[in-house]
Amino acid sequence: MENDKTICWRSKDYVQKGLYLIFENSSQLALTAENIKKTTDEYWNNPDKIPPSVKKAVEFQRCPFCPLKGRDDFCDALRPILPLLDIVDRYMSYDKVTAIYKGDDRNLIHLAETTIQGALKYLSIISLMQYCKVGRKYWKYYVGIMPLTGIEESSLRMYLNIYWSLKGNQEEIHRLIAQFREQIRITAENQVKRLNMICKSDGFVNAFISAQNAVEFLSLDIEQRLALAFSNQGFGT
Repeated sequence: MENDKTICWRSKDYVQKGLYLIFENSSQLALTAENIKKTTDEYWNNPDKIPPSVKKAVEFQRCPFCPLKGRDDFCDALRPILPLLDIVDRYMSYDKVTAIYKGDDRNLIHLAETTIQGALKYLSIISLMQYCKVGRKYWKYYVGIMPLTGIEESSLRMYLNIYWSLKGNQEEIHRLIAQFREQIRITAENQVKRLNMICKSDGFVNAFISAQNAVEFLSLDIEQRLALAFSNQGFGT
């Protein structure tokens, strides 16, 4: 077809763990730990990007339950988003992009054809799982979850991890899910406030709202979730 495009990529170009975005004009953005740290330092030290007044604003501070609350820096969950801020306004949310994710397995690379909005959703999941100090304390419930996986599939895997870890104790499961949902809800709301102070694009806001949907799936009836997991329609098929 006339609009079909071929994207060439080599696995050796994606050695570091992270999310790589390839845009339709063939430009690329590597959201690796090294690049994220470099961009974070640039933003924090450049008053044109983050003015002193913003740094001191109440809305820009860490969440009340963050273990690093009170430190003279900014939210860790915001860090992986910064590299996109300089270019996100060049694209529409529906523009196509190829997302490549390199995890801990050096021999495995995940690839997805998606949109800018979809890529932002992947990034918001990475922000929660790998950067947010509160989100990371739930790390053992993320086992087997890959950022490019769909929202419902991710939430289902997370639920099964919780069920297994707590040995099916429904009272403990409900308590943990309620705590997780509330903390992530507050975290997501605070992220929106911070982003609104340094970025004019509403794409980031929508991405965090989309990522939050995964948590909402956990509120469904426990037996219903288990039945879905082991039925022929499990994992959204």
